[in-house]
Amino acid sequence: MVQNEIQFQAKQTFSLSHAPLGEEKTIWIVFHGYGQLAKFFLRKFNLLFEDNTLIVAPEGLNHFYLKGFSGRVGANWMTKHEREIDITNSNAYLNGIIEELLLKYENMPQINVLGFSQGAATMSRWICQSNLKPTKVVFWGGAPAHDLETSLMLERLNSSQVILALGDNDPFLQSDIYTQVENRLSDAGFANFKELKYSGGHELEAGLLKEIFLM
Repeated sequence: MVQNEIQFQAKQTFSLSHAPLGEEKTIWIVFHGYGQLAKFFLRKFNLLFEDNTLIVAPEGLNHFYLKGFSGRVGANWMTKHEREIDITNSNAYLNGIIEELLLKYENMPQINVLGFSQGAATMSRWICQSNLKPTKVVFWGGAPAHDLETSLMLERLNSSQVILALGDNDPFLQSDIYTQVENRLSDAGFANFKELKYSGGHELEAGLLKEIFLM
């Protein structure tokens, strides 16, 4: 048996807080977690919608039924199957989004990124292969990609405010993965690193979310 690869054009949607005006001062790119969809994830930011901030929610390229063979659909960013192809495709999709958006701006807006759960890994991979210099990089209940070199993250995020947001009842806190993530981020030597806790589980918490947006 022989397995081959083919490259072809594809389409994918993404969701926005409003139609871009080209005058917004800030763009937030927010990455959903496993089994979520962009348009529903974006609703969690409703209270932060305002004219001078554009919030953009990409969607994982892989879709599946959450239960059985019908009903609610979710998306994920990648699995272990053909992971390198998924990473390449996701990065190309995300690069396409930001390139198209920035064409609308004469003055470069501030770029911030937030990755929730599985979306944190995709966010970190994308930022580390891009030319963007985000002002804020938020890992919320999630980790940088395990195969990213700490030295590369430090180089790419050396001018960013790096934030780790974790709920005090998040089961992620009880895992060995959390300890590894916390140590990787806190020991990396970022010039501006904060770990922020909130009362809650594996979810976005409105109060802390607003605080981070206003920092």
